Amino acid sequence: MMKNIKGLLEYAKKSGDYLYYVVATVLHSGLHFIFSVYAKAYVMPLEYGIYSSCLLLQTYLTYLQLGSLNAFNRDYPQLLGAGKKDEAHEYRDTTFTFLLFAFGGALIIILCILFILSKTSNIDSRYIGGLAFCAVITGTTIIENFGASKTRIDGKFKTVSTVMMLEMTSLLLGVVLVKRVGYYGIYITSLIGFLIGIVLYIKPAYSDVKIGINSKLLKKILLSGLPLLINGLIWTVVNSIDKFVILGFINTEALGVYAIAQNAFSYMVLIPTAMSQLFYVKMGRVYGEKSDVKVLSSVGIHFTSILAVLMSFLSVIAYFLSPYLVEKLMPDYSGGIISAQILILGLTIYAPTLVNGNILTILKKNAAILRSSVYLCILNAVCSVLYVLVLGARIESVALGTVTAYLIRTFIIVYQLKKYADCKIWELLKFSVFPVLAVLVISVIIYSTIDNKFIGMLICLACVAIVYTVLYRSKIVSIVRGEK
Repeated sequence: MMKNIKGLLEYAKKSGDYLYYVVATVLHSGLHFIFSVYAKAYVMPLEYGIYSSCLLLQTYLTYLQLGSLNAFNRDYPQLLGAGKKDEAHEYRDTTFTFLLFAFGGALIIILCILFILSKTSNIDSRYIGGLAFCAVITGTTIIENFGASKTRIDGKFKTVSTVMMLEMTSLLLGVVLVKRVGYYGIYITSLIGFLIGIVLYIKPAYSDVKIGINSKLLKKILLSGLPLLINGLIWTVVNSIDKFVILGFINTEALGVYAIAQNAFSYMVLIPTAMSQLFYVKMGRVYGEKSDVKVLSSVGIHFTSILAVLMSFLSVIAYFLSPYLVEKLMPDYSGGIISAQILILGLTIYAPTLVNGNILTILKKNAAILRSSVYLCILNAVCSVLYVLVLGARIESVALGTVTAYLIRTFIIVYQLKKYADCKIWELLKFSVFPVLAVLVISVIIYSTIDNKFIGMLICLACVAIVYTVLYRSKIVSIVRGEK
C-alpha cells in the first residue's frame, strides 16, 4: 500500500515537472514572439532583411558540431535507460569537450576574417557587425543547448523550465536596447539570454563534466551522428530556401517584410519542436527499457495527438489575430500578413508529425530520414521557384511553395512509419492530419464570412473544442468515470 502511495506521489511530481516544462516552453516562445513584434516597431524592413541575412551564418555554423550533439541527444538517454552509466558519462565528457574546442577555434577564425574585411572592403558595416555577433551567439547557443539537453535527459525538467523562465529576463533589457540601439539591440538581447542560461546550467549540467576526449569514442560519436547531421543540414537548407529565393528573385527589403512569415513559421514549428524534445527523451527511455517497436509507436501516436490538439488551438489564434497585430504594431511589415497566414495554415498540419519523426530517429532509420529530408529540400526549392515564376515574384508565392513542400513531407513521414515502425496509417491520420485539416477548413470559412474577426476566432475555438471532444469522447468518458 505504502509503495503504491509513494509511486503515485512520484508520478504526480513528475507530471507537475512536465507541465511546468510545457508552460515554460510556451511562455518562452510566446515572449520571444512578442519581442520580435516589438523589435519591428524600431527596426525597419531593410535592416531586418540584413539581420535575417546574417542569421544564415549562425544557422549553418551550428553544424560545426559535426553531429556530436545529435548523437548525444539520441544515444545518451538510451545508455542511461539501459543502465550503462559509465559509458554514458564518457560519452557526455567527450561530446562537451569537442564542442568547446570546435566552436572556440571557429569563433577566433571568423572574428579575424571579419576584422580584415572591415579594413579592406566596402561591405556595409551592419553586415560586418551582424556577422560578428552571430558568430559569438552561435558558440554560446551550442554550449547552452548542451546544458539544457543534459539537464533534460537527466530528468531535471523543472530545472530546465526555471532556466528558460530566467533567460526571458533578457527580453526586459532587450526592450530598452532595441529602442535605443535599434538593429544591434536584437543581437545583444539574444546573446545575454544564452549567457544567462550558461551560468545557470553550471551546477546542474557542467559541474560533473570532465574535460577530456576519448579519440576512439569521438570517432564513434561523429560517425553515429553523421547521418543526423546530414539530415539536419538538409533540413536547414530547406528552411533557408525561402530566404535565398527572396534574395535571388526579389530583394533584401522584401526579406525583411517576409520576417512576418518567418515569425509565423517560428510560432507554428518551434513550440512543437521544443515539446517534441520532451517527448523524445521519454520515447528514448521507453525504447531503451522495452526495445519494443510497437510500444514506441504507440507512445509516439499518443504524443502526436497531444500536439495536434495544442497546435489546432494555437493556429486558430494566430490566423485570426496576426493581421490585427501587424497592422497595429508594425504597419511597415503589413505586406507580410498574407504570407504569414499561408504558413500558419499549412504548418499546422505538419507540426504534429515532428514527434513521429522521432520514432525513425530512435530506430536509427537514418537512410529513411535522409531520403525524406532530401525530398523536402528538392520539393521546397522546386515549388518556391515554380510559384514565383508562375504566380509572380512575391513573398506570398514563396510561402505557398514552402507550405506545399511541408504538406507532401507530412504524408511521406506517415508512409515511412507504416513501413519501418509498423504504424497503422489510419491511426496516424486519425489523430493528426484529419482533425487538424477539419479545424483549418472551419477556420478559413469562418474567417471569410464573419467580419468581426474576434468573434469569428471565438466561434472557431469553440468548433475546435467540439471536434476534439467528439474525437476523444471515449477517453473523456473514461476519465470522468475514474477509469484507467
